[in-house]
Formats: sequence, structure tokens, C-alpha cells
Amino acid sequence: MRFSVDSPVQNPSQFPLKVLGLLLVVSVLASSATILYGLMIAHRAVSLPEILVIAGLLTVIVTAPLVSLGLWSGGKQGLEVSNLGKLLIKDGLLISVLLAITFGSLCGAFVVVCDKAFYTFLPIGVRDVELPGSIPGLLAAFGAGINEEIWFRLGIMTTLVRFGGWLLKQEQPSAALFWSANIVAALLFGAAHLPQFALMANGLPLAVVSLVLLQNGVVGLIFGWLYWQQGLLAAMLAHITADIVIHVIIPTFFV
Repeated sequence: MRFSVDSPVQNPSQFPLKVLGLLLVVSVLASSATILYGLMIAHRAVSLPEILVIAGLLTVIVTAPLVSLGLWSGGKQGLEVSNLGKLLIKDGLLISVLLAITFGSLCGAFVVVCDKAFYTFLPIGVRDVELPGSIPGLLAAFGAGINEEIWFRLGIMTTLVRFGGWLLKQEQPSAALFWSANIVAALLFGAAHLPQFALMANGLPLAVVSLVLLQNGVVGLIFGWLYWQQGLLAAMLAHITADIVIHVIIPTFFV
């Protein structure tokens, strides 16, 4: 089985600067939401211009290189990276949204169940952490759901598929190559969440590392599959839906 890609619609030598610019603007907005979430949790006030400056710096330092790599790699594989609509949605908006909400809800439920299963093995700082309210939770969901899918799926996963295809001389990625890249990206996605848990737990005991990598690794694989099959929007919506279940619905209605 091979995962098909669309026929090239662009000159490979032409980099999609317009798409890059649009994604960077979206990333600035997502970063601003994440920063606002952090400020609300810390009960600190910062002016809007300062938030935008910090969000802009994060976008330049992290998002711009990863998006550039992802767009370049996708273009080399024949993905329609020069068309933002095709990059976001591959097989129709309705099916993408339905799949995203369905799998996102399941991912959120999976994370909650894992938290309950691991509860007694976790340090007090992790298991008794106070979840934010609905508004901060929504900000966190949208900020992480947009930026992390741009970074890990479009940026890292697409680049890994491209590098693997070049190494193995595959014009189109095989199922094995796709899943290998998806697994690596999912593990990196999980590892990126370890520092915040280390702060809560005053270290990284095995139970915390296992839980974080299990939860984020599994949901990361699902987000990666959605991205490759349905487009970047499906991965973003699934991620946002999962975070809304975790940070908004469960704390509001079930705790």
C-alpha cells in the first residue's frame, strides 16, 4: 500500500511565499492566544502590543523555519502546498470536519481516561493540578491546536517523509515510511510536553514520562493520520476538539 499525493501543480523551484505568509499570520494569532492563556493562569497583565511582539518572536524563531521546511518538503513530494485551500482540506470540508470532531473527541476522552488510570502513580503536583476555567481553556485549545499541528505535522512530519523518501529513493511515500515519520513526529510531539510536567512534578519520574509519551504519542499518531489523509485543517480541528474536551468540557461539567 502506498499513500498517494496529488499531482504537482507548481513549479518545484517556486517556493509558496504567499502560503508561508498566511500561515505565519495564523501562527502569530495562535501564539497570542497561548500567551494570553499563560498570563491568565499566572494572574499577570501585559499589554496587547507586548503580547504581539512576543508572539511574533516565537513565530519567527519556531514557526517560520518549520513551516518553510514543511512547504519545501511537501512541494518536492507533489503536495499542493502552493494552494492554501488544498493544503488545509483534501477531500471536502464536511468529511474533514466530521472526522476531526469525532477523532478529536475520542482523543480527548482517551487522555482523560489515562489520567484516571495513572492517577495514583503520579506526583501530587501533577495529579492535583488545578485546571483553568473555560475561557483560558479555549485559548489554550486554539493556540496549541493550530501551532502544534503546523510545527509537528506540516513541519516535522512532512520533512521526515521527504527525507525518508530521498534516502530510500521513493517517489511516493510507502505506508511504512509514512507511519515511521508519523511515529517519530508523535514522539517528538510528546517530548515537547515534558518540560511543563517537569515543572509541576519537580522532576520527571518514570510514571510522568510514560503517561505524557503515551497520551501525546497516541493522539499525535491520529492527528498525523488526519493531516496526511484529510489535510492540515482536520489535524488542527481534531487537536482543538481534544483540548476542549480536556480543558473545558470535563472540568466544567464532570468535575
